[in-house]
Amino acid sequence: MNESAPTYIEKFITELKPIHKSLVGVEQELLNRTNEPKLSLTTLPTFNRKIWGLKTGLTIIGARTSMGKSALALQFAYDLANQMKETLFLSLEMNVESMIERLFCNVCEVDNYFLLTGTFKNDLEQQEKWGTFKKLVKIPLMLSCGIGKTFEEINQTIDLLNPKPKVIFVDYIQAIKFARNEREEMNEYIRKFREICLKNNIAGVLCSQVGRAVFEDGNKEPCLANLKGSGFLEEHADTVMLLNWQHFYDPKVDKNEYKIIIAKQRNGRTGEYLLHYKPEYYRFYDINKNEEPKTENSVTSR
Repeated sequence: MNESAPTYIEKFITELKPIHKSLVGVEQELLNRTNEPKLSLTTLPTFNRKIWGLKTGLTIIGARTSMGKSALALQFAYDLANQMKETLFLSLEMNVESMIERLFCNVCEVDNYFLLTGTFKNDLEQQEKWGTFKKLVKIPLMLSCGIGKTFEEINQTIDLLNPKPKVIFVDYIQAIKFARNEREEMNEYIRKFREICLKNNIAGVLCSQVGRAVFEDGNKEPCLANLKGSGFLEEHADTVMLLNWQHFYDPKVDKNEYKIIIAKQRNGRTGEYLLHYKPEYYRFYDINKNEEPKTENSVTSR
């Protein structure tokens, strides 16, 4: 062992300084802020202003299977890349071709059933939309199928990319096959993922399943405790978005009614936000630009 090498705590000790020496940096950050979030979600302007965009650190998007978490994450990713923010989307369940097809439906409002049933080759309108889509996707959105199964893969990818991504999505964490102690390794993955996002000023988004308790619950509405497989998801997340699509449970409910629950936000509002969802397009829309959310807390404490 190299005794001259600084220990973990010694590295942090060298960075400690009195609070007054940090004021200049904080003041400059406050002066640099504008009336728009740094990472705006422009396709959902009302929702965007309520949560003030995506932020550096760790955001969790949690939902049951087939609730639209991949669709929402892809919409966010395209939106940010369309603003020329370097965006990396790492899917552990879909290939790149499937993601592109979903984005085509989302961006150009093409019914996924028509593509599935082979109408594209005979439909001039769909082909015209595809031509438009090809022009629209000249943006810094990188899609991958398979990268992200280990933290080391993410770390190496960030090191190799130039410029580095401003946003990274991983869809979804339960698709990772951990070798030994699943809970312990998942916790380590989450902790390191958040650390590297903070270190590199990246907004990191992990998609997560929620447990079966939601399905068994009477109102079928997810909460923080339902995040599947690790208390670290709840503990380390800076923001948690839980998705609720009641039509999935009850076909009598309007299929377009959709709710995002901001269950945690370290520096912002929590509450419930209603959206309009068109599953045939994999697309979400604002409903009422003047609507205030049902707010639980104005600012969360951590």
